[in-house]
Amino acid sequence: MKLVDNPILYNILKVLANSDMPLGAKTITEKLDEKGISVKKDTIQYYLRVLDNAGLTKKIGLAGRIISEKGVEELRKGMLKERIGSFIERREEYAYQANFDVDARNGLVSLNLGIIDESKLEKSLKLIKECIDAGLAISPLIKVYEKTTNKVKIPENKIGIGLVSTSVVDAAFINYKINTFPTFAGILQYMDFEPIRFTHVISYIGSSIDPISLFIKSGLCSVKNAVKRGYGAVPADVREIPSILRKRAIEVVDKLNKAMIKGVLCVGEANVDVMGVPVNNYRVGVIVIAGSTALAYLKEHGVDVEIRTLSGFEKYENLENIETYL
Repeated sequence: MKLVDNPILYNILKVLANSDMPLGAKTITEKLDEKGISVKKDTIQYYLRVLDNAGLTKKIGLAGRIISEKGVEELRKGMLKERIGSFIERREEYAYQANFDVDARNGLVSLNLGIIDESKLEKSLKLIKECIDAGLAISPLIKVYEKTTNKVKIPENKIGIGLVSTSVVDAAFINYKINTFPTFAGILQYMDFEPIRFTHVISYIGSSIDPISLFIKSGLCSVKNAVKRGYGAVPADVREIPSILRKRAIEVVDKLNKAMIKGVLCVGEANVDVMGVPVNNYRVGVIVIAGSTALAYLKEHGVDVEIRTLSGFEKYENLENIETYL
């Protein structure tokens, strides 16, 4: 069943996916009408039976329908097709391809890669360590690539520093059956070493390139000030999860912290904006520091670094604490 080819089926599933309770045909009709999609209740009832037969929804007695796991997967595929050519498609692919097991602490994690001159390795590692110590990096676990491998291509006389990307958070959520959807990237203001609010944001939907990279190139970031003085602006992004799974998400974040992946800055409340960014109904906003923040810090210190976002995968067990290099 090609959901994108049938906008009514597609939008019915989107309505159900954003609800933490069963919905009947009348409520679905009203919610579609709010979106400017006018469909008769009888038609909705017919399409619900079609979705039931396809295994994409489940009927819960007289309460209504909920979306099934198969429905969530089909909806995700449909949303990817809806955003062909966008950066978010690549992000979601990386999140779903990673098989990092936060409990066993093994499997693949996605990396951002910084390419620098060999002579700048020691300086760069010390600066990245400063960013980590200030709580402005995803993880102290890194991978140094001194030459080209089957995973990454390193130019001659250059070295690559692999840093854990934010997609590892999405992968951990997905492995715990928490549907996660990136919504915004932006500049997060820090005051007294604490995140306060977003001052600029760009929606991931429809973006053909990485919004975080745009912010880093724009000069709007001041990671150095955030690290040194506690007052600055750092890149971060927001994803949404179903509000009914908030408690489970907090448990996953705790497991990530114990696995030395500490990039989650905030798990919001249901239906409440997070640091100035709007959140949809029945959803919770989760803020994560950008995986390339430490590389932006290098740039601000005059290090010539090529930033490759979502450059590849590495086994978690092959990553090393940055302190082993210093």
